[in-house]
Amino acid sequence: MNPKILSLNCGTPALMEWNGQSVISSMLRKPVTGPLVVHRDHIEGNSFQAPQWHGVEYAVLYAFGMKSIHRFLHLLNRQNYEPGELGENITLDDLDESKISVGDIFQIGAVKAQAVYPRIPCSKVNIRMQHSRGQKAMQECGRSGVYFRILEPGEIHLTDSFRLVEESKHRFLISELYYKVVNGIQFNEAEMKRALANGAFPQKVIGKWTPILKG
Repeated sequence: MNPKILSLNCGTPALMEWNGQSVISSMLRKPVTGPLVVHRDHIEGNSFQAPQWHGVEYAVLYAFGMKSIHRFLHLLNRQNYEPGELGENITLDDLDESKISVGDIFQIGAVKAQAVYPRIPCSKVNIRMQHSRGQKAMQECGRSGVYFRILEPGEIHLTDSFRLVEESKHRFLISELYYKVVNGIQFNEAEMKRALANGAFPQKVIGKWTPILKG
């Protein structure tokens, strides 16, 4: 899996307005010409309105592929898209959530990053897309991009490669996890054990499951 980087994007909280709603959001990112300077806990020039929920250690970097984005836009009967419009730091030509597992490790320029979790769309997607079905459409299309934990910090340039360098031994696909989370489907015991064995799941998720397995 070697998707091509199309855009590098950063941004800070900004006011969004639509249909009588007004909210400050960090969703809009804009393309940058220089490299992304990525640290273990943040990206320079990138900040969040709600840092307790976004940009945490398992979601420092967010990548989204255009093939997935176009599937989402099709449900909204929309064609045009500006890189970073949905909050991604890296816009790729293709990033297939159905082939990436939690725990897979990628080399992105000088940065080594681990796929950890899908982006779970909130109602602010409606405002960002100026469409009442924005959030629902993203849930329905089953693709929302991937959050990454930073294992080795560094710089990412537009010309750098985005390479899978290590597959998780206990595979749990991002698309599989996304479907269960957005539909509120509980994990069975075998799935819980697989997720625990994976070792890369966020502690907030593992913490919910551990008492069940010990019970």
